Amino acid sequence: MICAVIFDMDGLLLDSENFWQQAEYETFSSLGVPLQPADTLQTLGWRCDYVVQHWYNIHAWQGPSPAEVADLIINRVIEMIITRGKLMPGARETLSLCQSAGLPLALATSSNHRMMLATLEHFQLSHFFQATCSAEFLPWAKPHPQVYLNAASALGVAAEHCLALEDSVTGVIAAKAARMRCIAVPDRAHQQDPAYAIADKILSSLTEFTAEDLQ
Repeated sequence: MICAVIFDMDGLLLDSENFWQQAEYETFSSLGVPLQPADTLQTLGWRCDYVVQHWYNIHAWQGPSPAEVADLIINRVIEMIITRGKLMPGARETLSLCQSAGLPLALATSSNHRMMLATLEHFQLSHFFQATCSAEFLPWAKPHPQVYLNAASALGVAAEHCLALEDSVTGVIAAKAARMRCIAVPDRAHQQDPAYAIADKILSSLTEFTAEDLQ
């Protein structure tokens, strides 16, 4: 029985994955890291500090620390969200459908807490959520389930009675590790990825989400 719904943010509600790729490519290239735009897909769904440490381990740069580089990337992404960001098709409608069903909603994201708040404010989404959880300050981000477990706890709902909505394989792994039902909404480039088979259901867009998915 579904008693609560927990949403991812980047790539699910917010059309921001290209922003992350652009910000990472711009920033790492400026540091001399021989990165191609397609290389950013390797870290899709990762927390920003994980991404920065990954590339630092491969090609250490001189100058700013990994923490400073992560801040540069996050600031650039927030700037792009405010100036060019948009919600994914069906995102607001899905939130409204879940809210009208009387279910408590939470946000569980690997994104920086500051970016999460900026996104919710810019798109006026805060009123949908009874809890918002960022993995920024957790020891481990997705695919570790802790951010999902924290979100369920904040809602006062057992994890096995929560429905998670995710776009990345990393997020789906986290949700399933938390013992939640999970609906995956992969982007077009990854819809045939067999790794999504662990999800309970796969949608090509949130526009396909219906009240039956809450049963």
